[in-house]
Amino acid sequence: MLPFFFWLVISIPELTAQKADPWADAMFLFEPGSGQNSGQGSDYFPQNIHGPPDSMATQLTGSADPAEIASIGLGGRIILQFTDNLIFDGPGPDFTVFENVFLHQQGPKAGLPFAEPAQVAVSTDGITFYAFPFDSLTLQGCAGVTPTNGWADPTKPDSSGGDSFDLTILGLDTVRFVELRDITAFIINDAQHPFWDPTLSGFDLDAIVAVNSMPVLPAAVHDDRMNKKSTHQRLQIYPNPANTTTVDHLKIRWQNRQNSGAKLLIYSIHGERIKRISPAPTTDIIQEIELSIRHWPAGSYFVKMDFASEAFWGRFQIVR
Repeated sequence: MLPFFFWLVISIPELTAQKADPWADAMFLFEPGSGQNSGQGSDYFPQNIHGPPDSMATQLTGSADPAEIASIGLGGRIILQFTDNLIFDGPGPDFTVFENVFLHQQGPKAGLPFAEPAQVAVSTDGITFYAFPFDSLTLQGCAGVTPTNGWADPTKPDSSGGDSFDLTILGLDTVRFVELRDITAFIINDAQHPFWDPTLSGFDLDAIVAVNSMPVLPAAVHDDRMNKKSTHQRLQIYPNPANTTTVDHLKIRWQNRQNSGAKLLIYSIHGERIKRISPAPTTDIIQEIELSIRHWPAGSYFVKMDFASEAFWGRFQIVR
């Protein structure tokens, strides 16, 4: 048995379910490249890259409407920000990038996409970015490869088309900035490349849509220390996920290296703080509490263990 633990039964206020706006909200940075500049005019830009993708886009006819897309040009770079919502690491892909890709219908490239790829990177603070790996030959891991199905729900990657990305690959919990860097040049400069086409002119952004989206968490939760998943297992929660049809409690265990008290804060996936717990002060290094979850709604929850000079995070799921 651990040297210290106590039983804690808490009640939860009723949680109001809400669905976050899944669209990118603001242009954070734009460094246009050379060549194509369609959709960059003030009549359309940057509104044309906010909101959902062009509903008229298909696999045969990518969007060409400057009111719907903006070219970033060869070597261009653009960063979009999610201001009223966060992309979070949930089941499956977490966000999708839509470009005006279409499939060749004739000749030796029939069935291949007219691909103008971009490398994708993400950030929580707009300063430190983490890039998704990609294959320069197959273009796997790039945006600008898969056509858009404008008729489909853009938050459903199985049918929406576009190129989807999973934060699990980067070990991130949440992000609010998505960066796209056009890398079409390495195709244009290699006539032997499978996707080579002399008319390529750079990435054309249609939309960025969060698949797993939640409203912006309160300031107490929006903490950069939450961004990178801990490799030290400072906070352990089990069973996780917890199935309330078979278990009534879950345990939260942590390391107290400061010999001081702490605050344990629990937030819903919507950013609502639903409980603040102040464990009794102790000098024990390993501490544990046990929570009754019998009446908790199913879903994801964030846990913040907050000491005077540091904080670390955990996340658990309740299922039925």
